[in-house]
Amino acid sequence: MKCNATYKKKKKTYTCDAELHPHQLFCHVCGEPTSALKTDLSAKENLKISWKEHKEKYSETFSIGLFLTLAVYLPLIIISAIFWHNYWLTNLIMLFYVPLALIPFAMKDDYSVGNYFKSLKFYPQYWFFVLIAITYLFLLKVICTGFLLDIMVDPVLHIVRLIMVLYGVSCAYAAPFLIAEKMNPIKAIISSIKAGHETRWQLFFITVKITVINAIGALLLGIGLLYTLPFTYKTMRRYYIKMVEFELFKSPNPTLR
Repeated sequence: MKCNATYKKKKKTYTCDAELHPHQLFCHVCGEPTSALKTDLSAKENLKISWKEHKEKYSETFSIGLFLTLAVYLPLIIISAIFWHNYWLTNLIMLFYVPLALIPFAMKDDYSVGNYFKSLKFYPQYWFFVLIAITYLFLLKVICTGFLLDIMVDPVLHIVRLIMVLYGVSCAYAAPFLIAEKMNPIKAIISSIKAGHETRWQLFFITVKITVINAIGALLLGIGLLYTLPFTYKTMRRYYIKMVEFELFKSPNPTLR
């Protein structure tokens, strides 16, 4: 594969023609982006393909969708609604409950209830991961809202906080999968940030779109989650596999098991 980027020099137009590795994101000669971010690593393309595949094989994931909705996500929604006014108690409950929502990231391609229980062995690692996330969100709350400081802050910081939450999720996108590869949570987060350096905006778009899709599913009396939750985990794993294929993780090298 050759780079077909063009550039001008002394009023003449030249084509780069540099030999490219199939998984290069940018040309090593002219620096122009390859087609990767518009094809294999495109958020839009991966969402479209995953949606099509999910519609065709939805029946295979109905049981895990039902289980996750009733046993994990509806309780999380109820807990959030009941204790939303108590920041400390809410976060304490989330610290022990949210890891249950991360277990499907360790299930590979076997989205069955039985495999969910087998994958509970990763609960301690996900618990620590959630602790790191809660600490990050706490710092954002203090900085952007003046929480505990009893000071006024610029209202625009609330928007900054929302963006930083979504951006933080994007940066840690691959971490749950790397934890399932037996990498400790701190290294997994660092590796995820490094691997997602060039794809961060694609990860951001996936995060936002999946959040909206699941919000709509939750608003439909929670019934929509039966469909959107399996789609979420399959889509996120699909993009993670693409990241592995493009060798975005330097060391250790994750597998596609």
